Amino acid sequence: MDAPQSDEDALDDLDAALLVWAREIPSLDPLTEGIVERIHILSHHLNESMSETLAEFHLDRRWFRLLGRLRSYGPPYQRSAGMLAAELQLSSGAMTNRLDRMEQAGLIRRLPDPSDRRGTLVEPTDAGHAAWDATVGKQGRREQAITAVLSEEEREELHRLLRSLMRAFPDSGHGFKSRPTLGDD
Repeated sequence: MDAPQSDEDALDDLDAALLVWAREIPSLDPLTEGIVERIHILSHHLNESMSETLAEFHLDRRWFRLLGRLRSYGPPYQRSAGMLAAELQLSSGAMTNRLDRMEQAGLIRRLPDPSDRRGTLVEPTDAGHAAWDATVGKQGRREQAITAVLSEEEREELHRLLRSLMRAFPDSGHGFKSRPTLGDD
């Protein structure tokens, strides 16, 4: 007699679709398709969650990304507009437009660059810091609630497996640049 199936092991609608795909496309690997399709579905839901959080705090993804980039540098959270444009892979015109809008919204301020007479430093305002903090805090809580369906060990294993899967794209950088840590030369 088979052991009863737990909710965690119960098949879902995607499993049913995979059976159809396996029947209709015999060369298709249903396990691979299931992994990829589940990643797509989860990505969609996580993006929707982030969009809801950003809307709540009146930010768009581009503004959030720029504020996050400034925060990643640590105090005094300043970078030249040119460096930001390069790191965010934006033209100078696109960066100027983004900074104009963010400045009008009270999220950043521009300061003269003391090391370059023609340059401008960009830093978050108190409102920019507050908006970023509130957004990160709210989204972090939402993501914790989402991953709470997994045990700590399962989350660690999933993180490890996803890191391994990302190695299939070694040259992409995944949107993150390593920053030197203390002691690195």
